Amino acid sequence: MKRNKKKIIIVTVILTIGVISGVSYQHLINYLSSQAANPTGFIGRAMTRIWSVSFHEQNQWGYSLVNINDEDVILSVGFGSGSGIKHIKERNNKNTIYGIDISEEAVKTAASLNQEYINIGEVILSVGNVANLEFEDSFFNLVIAGQTHIYWGEVLQKGLSECYRVLADRGKLLITCEIDKIEYHLPQYRNPDDFAKLLFEIGFERVTIKTNNNFIAFICEK
Repeated sequence: MKRNKKKIIIVTVILTIGVISGVSYQHLINYLSSQAANPTGFIGRAMTRIWSVSFHEQNQWGYSLVNINDEDVILSVGFGSGSGIKHIKERNNKNTIYGIDISEEAVKTAASLNQEYINIGEVILSVGNVANLEFEDSFFNLVIAGQTHIYWGEVLQKGLSECYRVLADRGKLLITCEIDKIEYHLPQYRNPDDFAKLLFEIGFERVTIKTNNNFIAFICEK
């Protein structure tokens, strides 16, 4: 409840400022969507900090769906606040986790949250684009994309193909998201089976779909 209140407060403040400034409601909604996709400036910093608590439940549920071993090398795509990375490191101390995010603000926030792991080389964060992952083939045991694929737009298929490429055989891609966000941002994949079909076309051998209230997860095995 507290996490939802924080999300509501920040959105209400932004909308109020916009109304006072004479900005249209639709323009504000578009602005918020663009900030969610690539946080920048003051609003971007505020959003990344809100994410550190607002997606805790989603992360906790999603990670429970896959076996994470201490020796796994993991890639977190679009890590946002970095709270998901910290969640894993607190439970699997020997993991090496790489993270890429298109937003410099996200990298700053996540680096601050995970500084102790960065200092010992167990977390490596960088600005990057999912459509062009600068990693070798079959490098990771697990790729995580939480609340991010809905913002990939025209590079959705390319991004998913890149995730597939950097996964080792029998590696897994875990995609989690809020169902209503998929319906809004990716209406063509409102039906989970349609999205699973795309994942199979990319090359994944098995796709398991799980739901939990407003959360959905796709566990994709190479």
